[in-house]
Amino acid sequence: MIANFALLTAFLFLFNQLFRHFLTKRSHSLQFKLLVGILHGVCALLLLLFSFRVNQTTFIDFRHIIVICSAFFGGLPASLVTALFVVIGRLSFFGPLTSTAMAASVTITLLGIGSGLIMQSIEQYWRRWIFSLLLSVTLILTMSLLFGATMDTFIYLVLILSGGLFSAAMIAFFSYSNQLAQELENSERRYRSLHMLQEAIFQSSVGTMITVFDPEGRITHINRAANTMLGYQADELIGRETPLIFHDPEEIAAYSGELSRMMGKPFSGIDVLVYCSMKGPSEGREWSYIRKDGYRLTISLIVSPLWLDGEITGFIGTATDITERKKMENTLQQLSLMDGLTEIANRRNFDETLKKEWKRAERNGSLNGLSLIMLDIDYFKAYNDSYGHQAGDDCLRKVTAIGKRTVERSSDTIARYGGEEFAIILPDTNAKGASELAERLRFAIENERIPHLGSKISDVVTISVGFSTCNPNAGGLPEQLIADADQALYYSKANGRNRVTDYQALMYINPNEQPKC
Repeated sequence: MIANFALLTAFLFLFNQLFRHFLTKRSHSLQFKLLVGILHGVCALLLLLFSFRVNQTTFIDFRHIIVICSAFFGGLPASLVTALFVVIGRLSFFGPLTSTAMAASVTITLLGIGSGLIMQSIEQYWRRWIFSLLLSVTLILTMSLLFGATMDTFIYLVLILSGGLFSAAMIAFFSYSNQLAQELENSERRYRSLHMLQEAIFQSSVGTMITVFDPEGRITHINRAANTMLGYQADELIGRETPLIFHDPEEIAAYSGELSRMMGKPFSGIDVLVYCSMKGPSEGREWSYIRKDGYRLTISLIVSPLWLDGEITGFIGTATDITERKKMENTLQQLSLMDGLTEIANRRNFDETLKKEWKRAERNGSLNGLSLIMLDIDYFKAYNDSYGHQAGDDCLRKVTAIGKRTVERSSDTIARYGGEEFAIILPDTNAKGASELAERLRFAIENERIPHLGSKISDVVTISVGFSTCNPNAGGLPEQLIADADQALYYSKANGRNRVTDYQALMYINPNEQPKC
């Protein structure tokens, strides 16, 4: 019986090792079930060869258990084939056909049919085995009672029950192990597939540079786009510390200082990118990259943390070259702020610049104040009527050119305010400086001697000018500065034209006029 037990255990182990990939499937073909029956039948023959002889007509072994095992793996077809092997072996190995041999053959055949049906009809694992073992014990006990049961019969029943339960436990363990192994293999296949897909995506991104670096900032992976975008080979970057390799160090230093002031603790180098990965905008932040050859790129960089078991193991940076896009945006921005005819600042640009200079004067406390000149071409409608609109456009361009030559400081802004009206913003300029510039401009345009037959005051083009100076520290609004300069311009036009009027002078001409700025 020890040999039987060893054979049964070894067979179940080898069978599981050979067919574990098939055993994890929920359904099997008839061919596989028949193969299961044959293999278990061969094992049954080996068990019969090592049977224990009780007397001349009775032999005990684990043939019943191997039939139940065959039923478990292959259902009714398998258990019938195994039972057939047992019947043939019983008649071949143990002498002539006797009543005991017939009883044993009938018992094993009924067990093959019953266990096969039980295994096919019952879903719960242990119920299958318990009912099959109870059927086996019942059949053996019935036949034993018919032929005279002894103490050995009850010992044999105990061995069948214990051996059957052990076999059930071992098969359950094998099944669980097979399931885990299958899940592991599936996970490995998925991982390999995902890894291959990730590597393919990682390396095929031509327009996007992907950089992986550890928490200390050392680059661990970089895709081929680094060569295309920056001119570096991978081996030139891997192992080196970011961000100072190809980032603009001045930008990193400036942002580090900004974060240090904002957060109240020191930031430097890699800290900036770590902060961006945690708090930065999801659409990315604009940075400057410097190519190996020194060429400067504008990129949009998204930095994301890499998590493993709740800890950050590194970061991944995705950089997209937006240099051309930024150039286009800047060009469009310039066009949107430029007057198409005269190619100077338009009304929108004027409004934004005046607000900006007003706030700057408030912030810096300029002693000279902020001045604004407004000028208008005299009798320009008559000019268009006399020479045509195309000549009128040429006149506007000539006046603009004179204005640009006269306004020398880069901080000053000359703008087309509307129609034939122009405005000049003069930061950090007092009334004396504004008056001198306005007079020079008026004289330069008159001295250009642009013919104007439609003018009522001269035979050449002239302008009327008004200006105002304001100190933003004293309160007021930039709109009031415009209103004051416009009122001074109106006074020039109403009092002979081709002249310059200071808004402050209107207070002496009109005592009821009070300064508003």
